[in-house]
Amino acid sequence: MQKTKKISSWILFVFVFLVYAISAPNTIAFWDSSEFITSNYTLQASHPPGAPFYTILCKVVLSFFPATKAALITNLISAFFGALTITLLFRITINIAERILSATKNKLEPILVLLSGITAALTLAFSDSFWTAATEAEVYTLSFALMTGMIHILLLWERTLDKRKEVKLLFFFAFLLGISTGVHLILIAIVIPLSILIAHKKFGLTIKSFIIAILLGCIAFFFIYGFVVQGSIKLANSLDVWLVNSFQMSLNSGVIIMLILISMLLSLALLFSRKRQKITLHHTVLGIVFFLIGMSSFFMSIQRSEVNTLVAESLKNSNKMLQYVRAEQFGISAIPLLKGPVFNAPLDKDVGFIDGKPAYSYNSNSEKYEMVHDGKFKEVNYSDEFTMFFPRMFDKGDAEKYKAWTPIFGEPINYPVQGEMVTINKPTFTENISFFINYQIVWLNARYLFWNFIGRQNDHHGLGYIKDGNWISGINAIDKSRVGDTSLMPEHYKNHKGNDAYYFLPFILGILGIIALRKHKHYFWTTLLLFLTFGIGITIYVNPVPSSILIRERDYIFIGSFVIFALWVGLSVIFLAQALQAVKNQKARIGIVATLVLLAAPIQLLAKGWDNHQRGHDNFAYNFGKAYLDACPPQSILITNGDNMTFPLWYLQQVEGYRTDIRVINYDQLNIETHINNLKKVYYDSKPLKLNLNHDFYVSGVEKLIPLQEETKDAAVLPILFEFLKKDDTRINWNGRMRHYIPSTTFSIPIDTTRIKKLFDPQKLNASYTSAITWNHAKKFYGLNEIVLMNILMNNINERPICFVSNGKKRHQISLEPYLIQHGLVNVLAPIQRKNPQLNPKIVATDMMYPYIINKVQFEGLDGDSGFIRDENTTYAREILRQNYYFLAQALLEEGQTKKAIEVLDKCTTLFPNKTIPYEQYAYAIGRLYVRAGNAQQGTEICKTAMKNIWDELQWMVSFNPPYPIINLRHAYRLKNMYYQMMQQFPSGIQNAPISEQMFREFDTAFSTWQKRNWPY
Repeated sequence: MQKTKKISSWILFVFVFLVYAISAPNTIAFWDSSEFITSNYTLQASHPPGAPFYTILCKVVLSFFPATKAALITNLISAFFGALTITLLFRITINIAERILSATKNKLEPILVLLSGITAALTLAFSDSFWTAATEAEVYTLSFALMTGMIHILLLWERTLDKRKEVKLLFFFAFLLGISTGVHLILIAIVIPLSILIAHKKFGLTIKSFIIAILLGCIAFFFIYGFVVQGSIKLANSLDVWLVNSFQMSLNSGVIIMLILISMLLSLALLFSRKRQKITLHHTVLGIVFFLIGMSSFFMSIQRSEVNTLVAESLKNSNKMLQYVRAEQFGISAIPLLKGPVFNAPLDKDVGFIDGKPAYSYNSNSEKYEMVHDGKFKEVNYSDEFTMFFPRMFDKGDAEKYKAWTPIFGEPINYPVQGEMVTINKPTFTENISFFINYQIVWLNARYLFWNFIGRQNDHHGLGYIKDGNWISGINAIDKSRVGDTSLMPEHYKNHKGNDAYYFLPFILGILGIIALRKHKHYFWTTLLLFLTFGIGITIYVNPVPSSILIRERDYIFIGSFVIFALWVGLSVIFLAQALQAVKNQKARIGIVATLVLLAAPIQLLAKGWDNHQRGHDNFAYNFGKAYLDACPPQSILITNGDNMTFPLWYLQQVEGYRTDIRVINYDQLNIETHINNLKKVYYDSKPLKLNLNHDFYVSGVEKLIPLQEETKDAAVLPILFEFLKKDDTRINWNGRMRHYIPSTTFSIPIDTTRIKKLFDPQKLNASYTSAITWNHAKKFYGLNEIVLMNILMNNINERPICFVSNGKKRHQISLEPYLIQHGLVNVLAPIQRKNPQLNPKIVATDMMYPYIINKVQFEGLDGDSGFIRDENTTYAREILRQNYYFLAQALLEEGQTKKAIEVLDKCTTLFPNKTIPYEQYAYAIGRLYVRAGNAQQGTEICKTAMKNIWDELQWMVSFNPPYPIINLRHAYRLKNMYYQMMQQFPSGIQNAPISEQMFREFDTAFSTWQKRNWPY
């Protein structure tokens, strides 16, 4: 039997790895994939809190391959650990299945055990979330391999009677737990559920031992996470500050001395325990040693702090390392868990701000740690009347989104705000729990579970709409209350390749698997707690806000719970075998069970998921990044925002060495000290940028919001403004602290027209150069990144082209749109404006952009329906690329170049046709351009198709009472208004629109009735 299990596990590994290898993309994908490939190849720290062990491991492998294969190999590393996870789950399942069946004395027990293991392994392998994670560069499959490895080790420990082997297995467990910290810190939580197995073996599982085990497991988690991981770095930092400042010792002396002290302490403990025969103490100390050895990968981040790359934060000392591991960049420490303020809490009427901890930063000039913030009035102090136990709605920036996910009427409380009594409706605890259930549990957690084991509507980014990212079963009677009747769905949604319905079958098998464990309480509770810890437990701990999925789906963080559910699916084999006792022929019974479970779960998942997991043809992110870089003039400064607009560019530059003359700056990271410092350095072929900000203005620890104190309506001339910000006597008292401020909402950059590099011929653009760039950018508070960007613009505009990615978002452009010229997929900042109000203020560099669009950029693969097109690719093609083709065609028409305009429009409709990238508002605008260019028939057809798509979606939405009515009604209202505008602008007149005015008015009346019926406020 042992030989059969080994052979089976290896066959599973090879088979699953081959499936993943076939499915994996050959190049980069969006999100963190590009960043991880870049940081792995260059051996630098990735985003906080880091994954140093993953980075080191991948770098070792990548050392044997050329740069052009870095993306593919890193994707295959994920596939390798995905297959390894599957193999380990197979072993875990057969281990548990053997224990369950050990009392049956059945000759065919080994077959049932193998069938359980194979079913569990392949169910996980072909589940949607895991399959996706296993085919792109990410830390997750390695973290799941470590997770299943630790579970497998503890199950072996639980079964063995050999004391020596017990100790070895626990040491190995401690070592893997230490390694896990260098992959994903959340894996430390595994000690909570696994405490049940320890309690069962050592004391027997009673109610008392169960409660004690859980309490000790929670204590162990917070001890390891808070004291050992973060505490050791904090101790090293405190020691370093003392030694450097008091004894003039070199930087990181505290780290070295702490390591020496820990080594000495552990050595003495080992010698003492060995000499005194304190076996338990001896083994405990050795366990700590193994854990610390595993955790030592974090030293890589400090060792590589001087690496000349763009992704890494410069972690030169323990102070930076502590901020990094705490992920302070993302504000995680400010998220309340058990008690905190609600989202509309006002400041305390008496003391709005209270003292916090002083902040220190190392100054390389003085070679000392200097206080950059004394902590005075550092922390916001909200009114106690607006605090709540277990606050789920706490983020002020998400106030309207909270109200969209659950109706909030609140409890009216009169409270003084800035000296005036106002009534604030504090959310009730019931409303708080309603949001917790509706959004955090049902939408963020259960929906992802159901995706994988009941069915998924499509891969569209789900924000609560009935059309995007819902779970479905395939049974219309069940699904229609949530996503509407199948017969009314538009064809694009009904026939989407990501529409995979499993009819509840894998889910039912999982429930049966839980029942199979009912007589084995230690396995029942261990697996259940593992499932809850890596599912709902993560949700409670992270306390996600609605905007947490505005960027992307987060199903990957819950895959740990899906691993356990797949285990239960495998154990359903035992339940069914016992339930079918009426079938006396044992071989027939096993045949029936095998047919049922394999067809219902792994085979169904593989068959239905195959088409939408084949990504070998997907090179969209690669071409998208190249298109941005290709649009930039030499030595450009390119301002990006967001992961997907930045990471592919960094990959192209740092791994493949493509367009390294361009300085790519992520606007969102211009509030991080090390990223600002890096601007002043040479990077590859990019010259350093000029900045004249004082270091103490942006050093880590100072306030990153600068208030507006409007003192003039005149423009703040930036050279004068930055001198103003350097002076101490120009500060104002703001909430008890002397702080810099911004005196105007209008800004101006003087332009030296004799020095500036003139990239454009103003006569060709029907425009003229101006002596200054003057613009309005009104805000109550200005972020540090906005101020730093203004400084970059002021100091570099005369010497280097400054570009902004054109992606439909405007935040990173800080209201400079009147001075931006369309130049490919970027906008170039130039002191050029059109004075004639009759002309289109949108300026397009057609001489550059026409050959670039027609001949240079490559976006093949989006026009056919044979391959699966991921939602990100569809969204960017629809909302970004179509827009840029439209701007170029419009400008060519305005210049009288009709033939070229039609060529651009033809290229757009060929690359992004309706069958793959459904026509909407930008496509409608393109249709109108066709009409203007003289091709009325094609233009009218495009307009009709765009209108039909919107009309069909509207009819679908109003056909029933949708869940999350606030979200869906707002979307339907936008669609209705959009459709009416299209009717009014229809090329051949509103009388010829696809829907008559009379029919639309009748619909509008029915729409109002539907709206009143569903609107909760």
